[in-house]
Formats: sequence, structure tokens, C-alpha cells
Amino acid sequence: MDRRDFVRACATTALACAIDPSVFSKAIAQTQGMVKTFSRAPLLTQDGKPLRESQIQPHKNYIFFYPYVSTPCFLINLGEEVSAQEVKLKSGQSYRWPGGVGSKKSIVAYSAICAHQWSYPTKQYSFINYYPPNKPSDTTKRAGIIQCCAHLALYDPKAGGAILDGPAEAPLAAILLEEKDGQIFATGVIGRDQFNEFFENAKQELRQQYGSSAKAREQVDKCVVQEIEKYVQSVVMC
Repeated sequence: MDRRDFVRACATTALACAIDPSVFSKAIAQTQGMVKTFSRAPLLTQDGKPLRESQIQPHKNYIFFYPYVSTPCFLINLGEEVSAQEVKLKSGQSYRWPGGVGSKKSIVAYSAICAHQWSYPTKQYSFINYYPPNKPSDTTKRAGIIQCCAHLALYDPKAGGAILDGPAEAPLAAILLEEKDGQIFATGVIGRDQFNEFFENAKQELRQQYGSSAKAREQVDKCVVQEIEKYVQSVVMC
């Protein structure tokens, strides 16, 4: 890049930041490898209609798959505004999670793959789940959290999936959401990229379910959302 191109790029970024300050934090995160964009995939109901904010009940756990057909995510309406947060890694790096979307800025989404040892919801069971404010964990006595019962990793859905307690070394990866004209889209992932490790760790299970590793890694262009109880036979709370 020559000097003129560099100056032009800086001017473009400055203008974008003036219009939307989150552009700056996203740009920083991208340079640190913390943001990865994927297909702009609409969130849909099970009958294929656009999922509306009014259909996402507060503190109910929903599941969808993004950015790959085999990578589950949680969709949660936290019932109150969730502002942007600086999420810090143990390495010293940090990134700015943009917060919730919707009229109340209360809707968030996270990868449902535990950042500790890759526990994730399957059709048989889910050891990682959201604990609403009125249903604290029997083990940790905490509520309003995402907790994995495999090794008691705890994450904060109000703070970009930051680690609250337990053995995890990285926050939950967050799914970037965008709302336009009342419809919600998944657009990317922010946080430490752990998908390759997940695919390797769950290789045999994914091959059995999807037929091959390649099919398990297919990217989605739409996301069907459902209550987790309708996907998982046994939702394990501890």
C-alpha cells in the first residue's frame, strides 16, 4: 500500500467511525484476529418465517446453528439493555463486544460450545445451558449465567461471554447479531476462534451425525431457531 492509499484508507475508517463508533472497535478486533465474518444469515422460526423480537421470550434458552451446520449457538433475551463490553483474554488481548440488539438491546447470542473442553448440546443431552435469574445453579448457587456442568465453567452473558469462574481459559465466542426492519441476522463471530479445535475433538460424533467432516463444516445461510428443549432430549442442569 502506497502513502496515498494509506491516507485514503485512514480517511475512510475515520468517516465510518464518526458515523458508527463500533466500527473502530470492530476494526481493532479484526486486526487482532478476534472477529470473523460469515454469511449474513437470517434467524427464522421452525416454519421458515422471519423470527421477530416479540417471539424471543425473556430468559428462555433458544438454540440455532451458526456459522456451520454443526456448531450450536444460544439465543437469549436477557430482558434488559446489555451494553457493549470490553472482553479481556488471559493472554492480555481484549476486544469490544457490541452488546445486545433489539428494541431494548437485550438480545444476545453465543456459541454453545464450552470454551474449556468443547462440551456442546447434542440431540441426546446438553451439559452447557443458560440459568435464568429465577433458577440458580444447585452447584454454584449463581443465576443469570451460562454454566457447563461438565467441569463447572461459568460465563457471563451480559458481558460478552466473559469468564466468571471455573477452568475455562477463554470466554465463550459471541455471535454477532444485526437487526434490520424488525428482523435479526447473524453476521459473524467475535472472540478466540476455537472451531478447528472443536471439529477435531468432536470428529467422530460429527461424522456419525452429518456423514462426513466436510458436511459438518458446511456454512449456513439461514438459522432456524427453536427452544432448546425441542432439540435436546435431556437438558442437564446442575
